[in-house]
Amino acid sequence: MKLRLWGIAALALCVLAAGAAPGQAQSKRGKNASVQADDQVDLASYQSVSFGAGPAGAGCCPPSGGWPGLLDRPIQLVAGAEYIYARANFSQALAYVESDLVNGGENWVQYDFDYESGYSFYGGIYLCDCGGAVIFDWTNMTSSSGFTAVNDPPGSTPTNSEIFGPFEVDDNINGFADVDLDTYDLMFSKTIPLGGPMCGGCDSGCDDVCCGDVCCDDTCCGDGCGSCGGCPPWDITWSGGVRFADVSWARGANSYDFSTIPVFLDGYTTTMDFTGFGGRIGLAGRRYFGKKGLFSLYAKGDWSLLVGEINVETLVTNAASSTTAFHRTSCDHIVPVTEIEMGGTVHLGCHANITAGYFWSAWHDLGMREEYDFANFQIDSYDDANILGFDGLFVRGEVTF
Repeated sequence: MKLRLWGIAALALCVLAAGAAPGQAQSKRGKNASVQADDQVDLASYQSVSFGAGPAGAGCCPPSGGWPGLLDRPIQLVAGAEYIYARANFSQALAYVESDLVNGGENWVQYDFDYESGYSFYGGIYLCDCGGAVIFDWTNMTSSSGFTAVNDPPGSTPTNSEIFGPFEVDDNINGFADVDLDTYDLMFSKTIPLGGPMCGGCDSGCDDVCCGDVCCDDTCCGDGCGSCGGCPPWDITWSGGVRFADVSWARGANSYDFSTIPVFLDGYTTTMDFTGFGGRIGLAGRRYFGKKGLFSLYAKGDWSLLVGEINVETLVTNAASSTTAFHRTSCDHIVPVTEIEMGGTVHLGCHANITAGYFWSAWHDLGMREEYDFANFQIDSYDDANILGFDGLFVRGEVTF
């Protein structure tokens, strides 16, 4: 295998991880080659990535030699888009407190975030002769919430409760909260097939989807199974790379006097901004079903460790005194991120697949951090153990060419 000098650095990790010499995957094998030799070629040319490719997507790479002038090896281009329907979850997201003035006790009401639409786009290359991939991905997710808590509106029967929020924003309150998250990932992944061919070898008479795999020069499709010998029923994929993240949230409340017309009394707004960069690793497992492996189920986990700057600011406004006070904190911060994803993939032949599933993610130390001393209606401390989470559904489409 020949490599252009400028591509050596970018492909070094793939070459080392391939293990079995990639040259075997490009060597010519005729119709009379043994099943054992063909199986070795199939494993060498097998390519899959955590975004959804698999046996049904293998075997559609350019012939040995790749793209002259770019990469002297068989590769595929890949592009994908994802629709996300997710909501934010905070370990603590206080909206307001309702106090029972007769019986005592308090009901602490949290923000209830809505499911909202998000999206993701990615692209990169598959390296057919080593089962590797280099993928760049951009993801955006948003979620919001709001509330109205009115204590004894005009004309109503007086209640035995009192509504109050942070910073003496009480009685009749309108509140809001929203989250905006962007991530940019550059990842290298390596897929390792496990188990013998689902077809059981070329003597089983099955219709092997790997037939016509130009990565291993399959030229004996006429025997009903193809010289590749079938596709493994399992694979695992490890990945490693870097991530840049831009995360922000805001929340606030305003109090009004409804005795005549609504008149603003006081209010507050708290914002958090974090930008960080760091490493990301992942591990995925996939199980294929059917003789052709056209459907598969998978589960994967990703872990990131980001370092960056976090800024939290609270502004409190009082209409009567026409003043604004503030609390601010800023520091360098290390943020761990845990992500889990489970789903299924339908492989639409060689060049396309569709994946759907559910995911969970936890961004540690990026939650709503203020702890309140309601005796004085002020911030008591900042809780750096809070979590900003996301969970939701996704549908992903991918094409290769």
